[in-house]
Amino acid sequence: MEVTLADVLPTPWTGQGAHFDVDEFLAALDPSGPRSSVRGELLLALRHARARVEGSGAPGTATAADLARAVLEIAVEWRMPAVERWAVAWLCACGDAFLRLRWSSRSRDGRFRREGHALGSVNVVLGTRTSALLGTKSGAVQQWTSDEGLTTVARLDAGPVRALAVRGGRMFAGGQHTSFTTVGMDDPPPALERRAAITAAAIGPQGWVGCGDELGRVLMYRPGTDAWLALTVPAGAGGQVVALAFRGDEALRAVWGDGTTAEWTPADPGTGGAGAWRTLSPATTRVAAAAWDEDGERLAVATAGGDVRVLGEPGPARSHLGVRAVAWSLDGRLASASRDRVLVGEPGKEAFEDRLTGDDMVEHLAFLGSRYLITTRGTEVVQWDLSHTGSELPASGVPVALTGGDVVTAVATAERGRAAAGTALGHLRAYDGRGTTTAQAALRPTGSRIYHLVPYGRHWLVASHAGAFLWSPEAAAGAVTRLSTSLCTAVAACGERRAHAEGDTVVLTCGDARHVMSLPNTVADICFAADGTLAALDDGGNILVRGPEGGPGFAAPLAAGSRLLGFGATGPLVREPTGTVRELATGGRLLDPGTTLPEGSGPAARYDEERFAVAHPDRGVVLHSAGRRPPVSAAGQAEFVAAGDRRIVAAADTRVVGYDVLDPAAGHEGVVRLRVRATDGGYDLTLPCGSHLHLSRSEFVGADTRVAQSVDSLSRVVFAAGLAGEKVWQAGFDLALDAARGLIPDRHVRIELDADGESDNLPWELLHAANAPLGWFNRPPVTLVRTVRPQRSPANSGDRPRRPTMLVVRGTDRSGPGGSDLLRSVDEAYDLMQRRTRRSNVRLAEPQPVAVEHQEQFESALANPVDLLQLWAHCEPDRVRFSRGFTALSTGLVAETIAGARPRLVVVVGCRSGALGRLLVRLGVPCVVAMRSEVYSHTVQPLVEDFTALTLEGAAVDLAFADALHRYVLTGQPGAAAVPMLYLAGDADPVLFPASRPAGPPS
Repeated sequence: MEVTLADVLPTPWTGQGAHFDVDEFLAALDPSGPRSSVRGELLLALRHARARVEGSGAPGTATAADLARAVLEIAVEWRMPAVERWAVAWLCACGDAFLRLRWSSRSRDGRFRREGHALGSVNVVLGTRTSALLGTKSGAVQQWTSDEGLTTVARLDAGPVRALAVRGGRMFAGGQHTSFTTVGMDDPPPALERRAAITAAAIGPQGWVGCGDELGRVLMYRPGTDAWLALTVPAGAGGQVVALAFRGDEALRAVWGDGTTAEWTPADPGTGGAGAWRTLSPATTRVAAAAWDEDGERLAVATAGGDVRVLGEPGPARSHLGVRAVAWSLDGRLASASRDRVLVGEPGKEAFEDRLTGDDMVEHLAFLGSRYLITTRGTEVVQWDLSHTGSELPASGVPVALTGGDVVTAVATAERGRAAAGTALGHLRAYDGRGTTTAQAALRPTGSRIYHLVPYGRHWLVASHAGAFLWSPEAAAGAVTRLSTSLCTAVAACGERRAHAEGDTVVLTCGDARHVMSLPNTVADICFAADGTLAALDDGGNILVRGPEGGPGFAAPLAAGSRLLGFGATGPLVREPTGTVRELATGGRLLDPGTTLPEGSGPAARYDEERFAVAHPDRGVVLHSAGRRPPVSAAGQAEFVAAGDRRIVAAADTRVVGYDVLDPAAGHEGVVRLRVRATDGGYDLTLPCGSHLHLSRSEFVGADTRVAQSVDSLSRVVFAAGLAGEKVWQAGFDLALDAARGLIPDRHVRIELDADGESDNLPWELLHAANAPLGWFNRPPVTLVRTVRPQRSPANSGDRPRRPTMLVVRGTDRSGPGGSDLLRSVDEAYDLMQRRTRRSNVRLAEPQPVAVEHQEQFESALANPVDLLQLWAHCEPDRVRFSRGFTALSTGLVAETIAGARPRLVVVVGCRSGALGRLLVRLGVPCVVAMRSEVYSHTVQPLVEDFTALTLEGAAVDLAFADALHRYVLTGQPGAAAVPMLYLAGDADPVLFPASRPAGPPS
């Protein structure tokens, strides 16, 4: 397989199918010599993904989709946008609909990080200059590097690895019953008698090996002696050996669990002695963790009380409650870790250089060199890059614990991809559609477990052990209002209505009205139908249905353990204890047929009319269909799930993730359609999925650029377009872009905008996701054309011209110095165009631009058909003026005259010429470029020149426009990207002049 070096990522599935040979592809992707950064990222992600997938199941059972999903997860969490597109395209190549991971809370903590999964829970981790070694409970010894991820280097057959030591190419791993294994030793030590577990180990510069066990013994092996030497424990030392290190060639240093620290040195040669211990520090307090630095000179000790200090050095102790691990970096920094916080800094100083606070409970840690920190929890391995920080990094000196070791117990979704999570200790967190944390809060009293969350307008209703709450993230300090003081297990909302459980009662509130409903047992679920009908179910299986506005309802007994999943066409959807979901009809009868969720399913939520999102302990998130669609799943842990507005949010432990459902067959190749209509309050956008998004007029203040604007105001327009664009992207437009790219991750996508007359005045060309380049300048580009439905047949709709004819018509403006013609510069641009298009076989209708002043001259100039017309004149929405000395012509008359010449492309260089551009397309012109606001003829010439030349060379008009616009922006013209508009007939081919013509000079 051949891979060329470029920034465009190769797509092996286009030639070999989705199940291509990954090993062959990796070999081709990693040639010797330089490679692009995006290819390096792909190589890195693919290697890590393969190791992750192979380590999570039986060898050889992973599918192409499994590997592609792993690459996508890594790309999302490691912030690799090009690799993310590549993985999505690979999943599209697999053919079936899939859960497209959109965001993960693991990547939103403000720190560049990478993850892997070890072959079993990690027991011990040891860092070196170039890698980190991990010992697992399964007996595997694995090596982590930034480039290769996890690779297995040894295995301890006797079981869990408890201690690791490494120096040079030698490695020692110890475990239960004094078992051990070695790597790279020419003269490895002999087996030890089965006794206690090895808890610490060290290797000296000469290959000497020291190990300590849980009984407090220390043993030494010297290569060539064929025997271990048991070193007498120093008087007073108690507990297991916590840490060992060699100082110099022969001195062995140890620390015991009671805090005793001692150094053993061998006897002088010829004395016959075995050596002796010298106490460095007597027993003080119980040691929670200890670590020697690389040279065995400095010892960091963490006590059970939370003090972290370096023995024998001045300065205050670091206070770190719950500390369980410490580690040294090569440059002398000290890291200490508790369950949910890592502190990094110079020992003996009160200020910390770094704090890592986030969603991960830390069990072990080590430095990889000086730049990276490795933390582990269970099987998860995380590499933190300490040289980078992000926008969510807590402020210096303010250690903010987010959810930390506090596990997620409830999730919910809302419109535009918003989501929220609640935890076992009563913490709340809100996310936007990209997974960025937008707000945090905590219930009072603290420790109130959250059971349920639902959106309530821009607020969230919260059910907790301490009662019901209303959380308003957008209010000052994220205000939390208490609604009740009794146990609340469920909440629901519909419009202005809201309901919450209080033990065995349901309180319904609408405005000032309040109604109470009672059930026999503790309420388990509450839900509303769209018309306001309320259903409540208790944990004994009793259901109560109340009609809207207090209308007729009914009660019915169901099986204990049943749950509510929302409303169907006529009544509540009930999930029975067997996993079968059926609709409950009026009168309490369960209707058939139903659907049965996968066996062993956990919590479920209704996704749409026939599908349910399910948290499954073995399969992760499953999208189950009651119809004929096959199930869709995303492997991983999932304990809670929520669905709504075409999004799925799932959580397990402390991690929260967001998914879209992407069906490769649903996209139009390279095209996304967007419809905009002006309303009284703003603008209604119809997204490709059919949903609607309303943008208020206040979001476009100053964006109507039909009037002249300053540089400052135009900058605000670009900023406002970014904020509005971010809402569009989060509302599902990003999913439409994925589908439009399909199998080609670097395919350019064309937005076809259908706007009405009033909406057409806004600079939609500036619409872009916040903190991203304008689509025109992005890679791959996202272009935009304004589509108009023609009322007449497109001009020259038959055979395309072999040699297109170009005509330039301009007005006159003798308001320059001394009565000079300001539009004379058009003639100079025309001369440049002749040189630029020499190989385009364009036939110039006139040797120079035709200057016109009145209607007769204009009609005469367009008496014969042309293929490409440039029109330079003063324009207003209702008129066009060619000269100050003659009456302006109506826009309709000018459009009819131009349409009569049947051009394929018209470029109108005139201020506020959008109305003329739209009308020309209605009258049958396939493509028109017009100007939205004031434009200067001299500075716009590069745009016209480049766009015309590229279009004549066979480029699609939107790509030609993107390239030309880039040069136009580089002229420094204020607001350049907000001025030109590209109109295209709804059924027109964007390639107006195919490039199959033989080259030749212009005639």
